[in-house]
Amino acid sequence: MLLDRGICSIFRKKDISQAGEKPRDGYERIHQSWYGELSFETTPFRATEAREDAKTAARIRIHQNRNINNHDVLVLLEVNEMSETVQRFDVTRAFHGKDEESGELITDLTLAEVEA
Repeated sequence: MLLDRGICSIFRKKDISQAGEKPRDGYERIHQSWYGELSFETTPFRATEAREDAKTAARIRIHQNRNINNHDVLVLLEVNEMSETVQRFDVTRAFHGKDEESGELITDLTLAEVEA
């Protein structure tokens, strides 16, 4: 699969407060990669107790990075810092494996849109 749709930037939420200050969340960029879009199917969103459901907004494929986890935040742009003005996505699933056609190591990410 060609990874030719653009460059994405992936961030992890972290505490950026100084020692002794009230905790403050910020974002640290952990990866940037070319990505390709994958097909996906939408399903009804039914939140139930003890079950985490998410509305899938997109699925993409990138070069493998096993450091990417659920709830990392992704922007479909090449950026160095997180901005409140860009569309953000929450990683709801990260699959680390091999491309069936080429054998290259890949990471497939299932994304849910983050509401501002």
